[in-house]
Order: sequence, then C-alpha cells, then structure tokens
Amino acid sequence: MRVDISKFGESLLSRPAGREAALALQANVLRDLKEGELIELDFGKVLVLTPSWADEFLTMLHAQYGKRIKILPSDNPSVQLTLKTIGEPVPV
Repeated sequence: MRVDISKFGESLLSRPAGREAALALQANVLRDLKEGELIELDFGKVLVLTPSWADEFLTMLHAQYGKRIKILPSDNPSVQLTLKTIGEPVPV
C-alpha cells in the first residue's frame, strides 16, 4: 500500500502533528491493510519535514508494523536530512 504523506500537509513540523498523522493513518487507511502487505511511505510532495514530526510519526508506525514500513526515495534535502538525523535509512 502506497501512502502519499503530503496528504498530511506540505510542511510537517511538530511532534503533536506527527502523532496525530500516525493515528489518523492507522485509523483511516491502514485498517484495510492486508496481511504481510508493505506500507510504502511517499514523501515526494512534502516540502519541509522536521525531525520531531518524522520521529513521532515513524516511531508509532514502526512499533505497530515493524519491517513492513518502507520509505520511498525522495530527492528533497529536507526529507533526506531529517531521515538521517533520526537514524532512518535514507532510501536512494
């Protein structure tokens, strides 16, 4: 399942907003996830991503879905640097 992260906004800034986005994603989108299906996170249309938003969002998803989370490559320096800052592998 591919998830366009920009549906949560183009500027993803705060920890509370990241938590809210993760909860909304789990309740509204991922409830239809099939067993073993990957969750592909597409940050392609996001303009600004901060470490606090990403950490809160990804920590919640990793806790629930573990290795089923896959971050798609992005050429946005904000996304790349944020992922590196929070210790996420930066996809190429």
